[in-house]
Amino acid sequence: MTVVAAVAFAVSIVVTAVYPGPSDNATAYWMVAETAVLLFLLAHVTRRRAVLAPLGVLAIGVSPLRIGLHLDPPAPAIEVVAVCAVWTLLAVAAVGVGTYLRSLDRARALAVDSARREQRLHLARDLHDWLAHEMTGIVLAAQAGQLAGADPSRTFREIEEAGTRGLEAMDRALRLLRAAGERPTAVSTLAEVRAVVHRFAMSAEASVACDIDLPEPRPENTATVHRVVVESLTNVRRHARGATEVRVAVTSAGADVVVEVTDNGRRAPSTRRGGTGLAGLTEWVTALDGTLTAGPARPSGWRVRAVVPA
Repeated sequence: MTVVAAVAFAVSIVVTAVYPGPSDNATAYWMVAETAVLLFLLAHVTRRRAVLAPLGVLAIGVSPLRIGLHLDPPAPAIEVVAVCAVWTLLAVAAVGVGTYLRSLDRARALAVDSARREQRLHLARDLHDWLAHEMTGIVLAAQAGQLAGADPSRTFREIEEAGTRGLEAMDRALRLLRAAGERPTAVSTLAEVRAVVHRFAMSAEASVACDIDLPEPRPENTATVHRVVVESLTNVRRHARGATEVRVAVTSAGADVVVEVTDNGRRAPSTRRGGTGLAGLTEWVTALDGTLTAGPARPSGWRVRAVVPA
């Protein structure tokens, strides 16, 4: 289309320069049709390659001279200049339309790039949460294996299972990153949330209760439930000293989905630098018009509670 437009503009200028006249109504009709086509081409090429815009404006602006210079009797010069000025304004308007469309294209491209960056950040946070959960389990299993009377076979089995799940989490994140043009898929069922709680219960010393009582929510809400549960249970592993009870509850309250993870342990100060943690969860939940609170539970322990619209 760019080549066609360049040729059309050049031919129009040449025809205007060599046209011998005389002018009649048929010539005027053809000129109007030609002008409409040139305006369309000018808007299109300005959207793609603005470098051709001056040539198009020139071709359209001088085309009325084919009539104005050959009228009998001759037209006043001011009238010919006025008609050329009107045609030039039409050409400038076409350039404006093309420029506006090009700005929309640029904004759309920037929005796509921004969305892809945001998706990669979400994947990075997810990968952090998944790996932190499993690596914490490996560390605790290794520590438990050093205690007197520990069963080495059970310890090695737990380490193997946690390491395998961590590798699966990395594989999943890499698959999503390779699909650069696709929207990353979220956790799709509550069964995966139950599986997280079950794996935690298998390696935890505390008694773990899981109460998930609601129909399958929207995929983004299921992903939120999954993230809250994973991060909260990871924090229980890291910080809840002496916890003997952990409860995970996913219920509905009116039109909202409520996720609560509570434990009765004492909070232990962490010596490592924090990751995304609760700050990332708060950002995620807020993006869904929800709320997240975390703080001491009564009579003891810690509670994380997230509420998102169903």
